[in-house]
Order: sequence, then structure tokens, then C-alpha cells
Amino acid sequence: MDELLILLLLAAGFVSFIPVVNMIKNSEDRKYRCLKFLMNATFVWTILILIERVSSSNSVIYYAHMLGYPLKFLVASFMLCTVFNYVEQKMPKMLLWVLGITFLAEYLIAITNSSTLYIINLSLGQLNSFHDLYTSSNGPLFIYHLLITYLVLFSSIIYLFYFLQKKKGIRQYRAVSRTMVISIIIVLSFNMFQLFLVDSSVDLTYISLVIVSYALYLVIYSKDMIFNLLTSGRGKILTNMRELYILTDAEKRIVEFSELLGTKYQVNLADFIGKDLDFLLDHLKDKIAFYQNYDVEGEVASEKDHYHLRERKFVIQGNNHGYMILLYDETQVFKLLRELNMLSNYDSMTGLNNRNYFENKLSSYNHKPSLGVISLDLNGLKVNNDYIGHERGDFLLRSLANNLKVVMSHYPHKEIARIGGDEFLIIVPSCEVSVLENIKEEILNKCKHENLIDRVSVSIGLSFDSTGKYDIYELIQKADQAMYQMKSQTSIDYSKEIVAYAKKLDQFIR
Repeated sequence: MDELLILLLLAAGFVSFIPVVNMIKNSEDRKYRCLKFLMNATFVWTILILIERVSSSNSVIYYAHMLGYPLKFLVASFMLCTVFNYVEQKMPKMLLWVLGITFLAEYLIAITNSSTLYIINLSLGQLNSFHDLYTSSNGPLFIYHLLITYLVLFSSIIYLFYFLQKKKGIRQYRAVSRTMVISIIIVLSFNMFQLFLVDSSVDLTYISLVIVSYALYLVIYSKDMIFNLLTSGRGKILTNMRELYILTDAEKRIVEFSELLGTKYQVNLADFIGKDLDFLLDHLKDKIAFYQNYDVEGEVASEKDHYHLRERKFVIQGNNHGYMILLYDETQVFKLLRELNMLSNYDSMTGLNNRNYFENKLSSYNHKPSLGVISLDLNGLKVNNDYIGHERGDFLLRSLANNLKVVMSHYPHKEIARIGGDEFLIIVPSCEVSVLENIKEEILNKCKHENLIDRVSVSIGLSFDSTGKYDIYELIQKADQAMYQMKSQTSIDYSKEIVAYAKKLDQFIR
């Protein structure tokens, strides 16, 4: 049995050395700071056990063994600190003070044991070989030392479970939880085995804590998704990527996003680790429009940055996979598309929708009940262009368009367009005939002016379908007929006034 335990001791010593070497690669990452201290403390304990067994000096053997007791407590404390680091929480200062003072007390008790015999009932003068250290009876404070060490270990488990209640379903945290539970079982089993079943010159507490420490190293560090991404060579690629990126685990929980994303939009990675991807996207929606298809007509998103999301699955080790969401900045493309949309659907002279836009919308109004149509035609546009100049004609077009915008601003549902040189059209859904009459009167009053040169003369025709019997083109035709009936009177009179005004000022062009 003793030979087997010695083999376990040698294996534990070798295992404690591996993490110390590997973690040098990532010495700057604060997330692994306590884990690094844990592995270093475990390795120091290994060295003390080695010194204890190869030294020829009884004094060195005795104190190397005694320093193992405060190191047990220190290893347990670093395990608790590792859990705090891993769940992105700071250890309370009071807890740090308590752990520090307890470690100092353990250290002082250990180095004075030769005179007090508090830990083991063996003084330096009674030591013949290191075997005596393992066969001596326990001192009065040994059990308290053991209970305090276990208390710290159980505290880390309790805190971890409390954290997991708020982070259910996250694979990497579940793995830590399982590891810690198994580790506690191993520690208890090994210690109970040594306390009640077998006397051995091998410290089974050391072996069990090395196993626990190495298990934490594997789960938290070696198999951690973020570390693998940052240290596998892909980290440099990610750092130099022009596109922003978000990394998630298999359940679409955030594990990392690009530093540029955090800097540009003032988001802190620590606030989002472990949370749903949608939570981050929702947080950014006031600044960014995310989409997979362009919506160039959307007014709400016009002032935001626009990113096209593309998702890729990747595998790190074995079945451990996650997702990379690339954010392609297409704000300029979006603006260009909006400009093209404006050219295609808007009249540059008046700022109203144009005929192309209207033709694409008309079919949606076919056979709609309570639908009104208003047809408008600017009177005397050609006369104004011929006798006063084309700038005068442009002025009249813009003036009428502005008047229409002002009047129709009081009606939430409407379509307004310039459909020809001097022709305008308004569609008003869900209205009454009285509403159309009011609109007509408001437009005419808005266009009136005592001075001829400031007046905008317009002919207006109305049509209304209360039952949905007519299609939209029939209603437009009826509105046009009513408009031309009005125009036959008003346009002639207005044109005569413009000609007389131009002759009086001798400003006619031909």
C-alpha cells in the first residue's frame, strides 16, 4: 500500500509542475490571477515535500514539513479566490483580511510547533527521520486547522452554487461546479482514509488538493474558450480584424467581444459575459441598427450606424464549440442606398414622393372602404415659365408642395406625391367626405394671397369611396375629372392675370 501511495505522491508532484509552466504564457490576464497563485502555492508545497524527503538535516526536514500546514490553508484560500475571479467578482476586503490573518496565525503556530506541540505532538529534538512526522500523534490545534481549511473549501462551493443559480444553463460554469463537487469528495475521502484507516508517510491531503487544483486548472484555464481563442494564434487575427466581432458559447452566451466594439459604443465586457447575445444587441439598439436585409425606407434607423450580422460556428477542442458573430460596418453603403432610394422614389424639386413611388403603392388601396383621393393641378405653370421665367415656375411648385405638407401634417394617414410636371395627388385612407372637403378648403386658403406674385393658383378635385366598390385608378380618374372641371374656370382667369402682370412690367420672355 505504501509503495502505491508513494507513486501517487510522485505523480502529484509532476502534475503540480505542469500548470506553473503553462500559465507563464498568460501571466497578464487578471481573470487567472488567483488560479496562478493557487498553482504556484501547490508547486511550492511540492518542493517542500521533496526537501523533506531528500534533506539530511533534521531541522530542514522538520520545518519543511511544518510549513505544509499553513500551505494547506493557503491553497484552500486560493481556491476560493479562483472561484471569485472566474465568476468576475471581487473578494470582499473583510474576507481577505480574515484569510490573511488566519494564514499568518497558521504560519506562526507551524514554525513554533517544536516548543508548543500545537499541530503535531513531536518536537525537533525528538525527530529521527521524516517518517516520525507522519506517525506522531496530532496536537490540540490540528483538528481546528483541518476544520478551518475545510470551511474555506466549502465556502467556495457554497458561493459558486449561489452564483450558478443566477447563471443557469452556462456550460463552462456547470463544468466548474461539477469539478468542485468532485474535488471536495476527493479531499474528504483521502483525509478520512488517512485519519481512520491507514498510517502512511505520504500526505494524502497534499495529493487530494493537487488533484483539485489541477482539475480547476483544466476547467477554468486549459479548456476555457476565451483563453484558447487568445493564445492559439487566432488571437492576433482577431485583434487585427477590421470588422467588429462577438464570441459566444454554444448557447449563444457572450464570452467576448472586440475591444473596438467596447470602446466605440461604451460597453464593458464584464457587464455582458455569460449573458444572452440578444441582451447585448438590445443594449446597443439605440446606437446601432442590426439587420440581415436592407430596409432603406426606415426613418427610425437613418441616424444610426448600420451593421450587417453574419454568424459562423467554430470548434476549439473536441465538441467544445461556439459562435463568432461578425459585424460588418455598412453604414456608408446604407446611406448610399438611401440616396438611391430618394432618387428613385422622391421628387428632388418638391421633396414629395414621385410617380414611381406612387405607382408601387397604388395597388394596396384597391377596393378600400372610406378612401378619399384628391387630385391637384397647378394653374398657369407654363404661362409663368414663359412670361416670368422658369425660376418663377420652380417657386410655384415648391410653394404648393410646402402648403400641402403643412395642411396634411394634421392628418396622420396619407400619401402625397408629385406625379407629373404640375400634377399632384393625395390619398387619404379611413376618412369621410367632410374630411376631404376640409382639406380642399385648407389648401385653397393656404395658397391665397392678396399679391398676385405670392399667390399659388391650384385646381382641386375630390373623389370618395365609402364601400370599397372602386379600385384606386377609378377614384383617381373621378378626382381628375372634378379637378379639370374646376381648372377650366380658374386656370384661364389666373393665366390672364399673369400675362397682364408680365406685360405691365415688360418682363415677358418672348
